[in-house]
Amino acid sequence: RKTGVNKIVISGGVAMNIKAMMEVSKLDEVHDMFVAGSGSDESTAVGACFRAHVNDCIHKEKDPNDIPLVKNLYLGPSYSISDIKEVLNMYSGDHRFKVKEDFTTIDAARIISEGNAIARFSGRMEFGARALGNRSILADPRNLTMVRELNDQIKSRDFWMPFAPVIIEEREKDYLVNPKNISSPYMTIGFDTTELAIKDLICGLHQGDLTARPQILKRDENQDFYDLIKEFEKITGVGGLINTSFNLHGYPVVNTPNDAMYVFLNSDLKYLLMDNILVYDSKQ
Repeated sequence: RKTGVNKIVISGGVAMNIKAMMEVSKLDEVHDMFVAGSGSDESTAVGACFRAHVNDCIHKEKDPNDIPLVKNLYLGPSYSISDIKEVLNMYSGDHRFKVKEDFTTIDAARIISEGNAIARFSGRMEFGARALGNRSILADPRNLTMVRELNDQIKSRDFWMPFAPVIIEEREKDYLVNPKNISSPYMTIGFDTTELAIKDLICGLHQGDLTARPQILKRDENQDFYDLIKEFEKITGVGGLINTSFNLHGYPVVNTPNDAMYVFLNSDLKYLLMDNILVYDSKQ
């Protein structure tokens, strides 16, 4: 009210409070808002780069605003198929798993639709606080038993910790109460949900108040991940998945193929998709 500003950006540690961000978004004075995908201390490195850029532009008499926008947070390292195969060869004598190459998004969507969690390791790692599909564990959001399985058998974390959904962009209005069309590509804002969301995405909703902390995914941000959800939608009619970070509780999110194999072999995960190579429990 004091400033008259009604379009805001929020960053810093307070931006990690999902419910606070939801309440701010509901204020009449806020017409639009954006919450940074990485609002904590790691983003001081980004700020340092911008500061250096501005100083350089001042020195060279250039416009400091002439800089490309950050369009997504897939800014970390990536690994080739040969990198993945090299790690798998290190485990060649391990009979706990088998490998299938040329595995498609259709195949992955089918596995998830049959009630299985699948870890996805693909492309560049996400920067920031949230797994956004490239270092994620994905599951069918309709089956409440999946919450216990993910917590107890895979993530080894407390039963009450909520999961979050990833929703493809065109299904947003089916699942979220978002009259201001606030953008949420990075799982940084809570939203009230619809009756259909309670039916389709119950595992990805907070069990206390049925709110969601969604990643709203556009195809041009992560085409392969989007296509996987689209194939799942063709099978089930549901336009979203549970999306939780690919790690053991208390460990960092996996970065390398070796990290991915460590979590796979030290949890009850049955399926690990590394690019188009499926690693699966030999008993499956």
